[in-house]
Amino acid sequence: MRWTSTSKRSKARVAGGKSDPRVRTLICTSLSASTSDGLAAKARRALAHGSDLVEFRLDHLRSTEASEAAKTLSPFSERAVFTVRRKDEGGRFGGAESERLALIRQAAEAGPAYFDIELRTLEESPEFARIRLGARQIVSWHALAGTPSRARLASLLARARLYGGLAKIVGVASRAADNLAVLSLYDIRGPPPIAFCKGQAGILSRVIAIERGTPLAYASLDGEETAEGQLPLDTMLAIRRRFEAA
Repeated sequence: MRWTSTSKRSKARVAGGKSDPRVRTLICTSLSASTSDGLAAKARRALAHGSDLVEFRLDHLRSTEASEAAKTLSPFSERAVFTVRRKDEGGRFGGAESERLALIRQAAEAGPAYFDIELRTLEESPEFARIRLGARQIVSWHALAGTPSRARLASLLARARLYGGLAKIVGVASRAADNLAVLSLYDIRGPPPIAFCKGQAGILSRVIAIERGTPLAYASLDGEETAEGQLPLDTMLAIRRRFEAA
């Protein structure tokens, strides 16, 4: 799935003094459940309510559900992001790393719109990195606490871009400056990243990222956040409409 230009503002500023057409941010609702049937039910709600995509957090499933999840959720593949987050980046997968990698391979074969895989996973598993997902790949890095310096954030972005697809860099905001550091990634030449901060103090970055042209912005079903600072789907859709009308 590709995002298309719809904003009335015709140009977005990028580094180097050049401009690119403003692209539409896709709103992706992150979903968590202990069973794949539970995820499917929530996906139907989110998509019917206007979400462009849904993110299935497969690492939140019960271990007995994980192996069949890709098959159960395959009807949603064309509008889904599949994620099996590692524990040291906030995931809940309880099995061995070899089992997590096997689940990633299995889920990738379902042909989702996007598959979120950590930069660390690709760098630590050279053989696994050869399983290319092309433009469907989201190469992500997530802080558990704090936000690195701008120089380190820029380095992480450059490393993620080496693997193709979309680069996703997520910090944790405890002060306004953390938002500014992460948002500075949109000034770096190249395709816009997915970059924002978690936490209540990071809500600002989630909003401004849409204005800066992030390809994906994450929302939640009302009262069912999968990360601190996520805004409800209705709110994110309203924010996007406001920016598009500006």
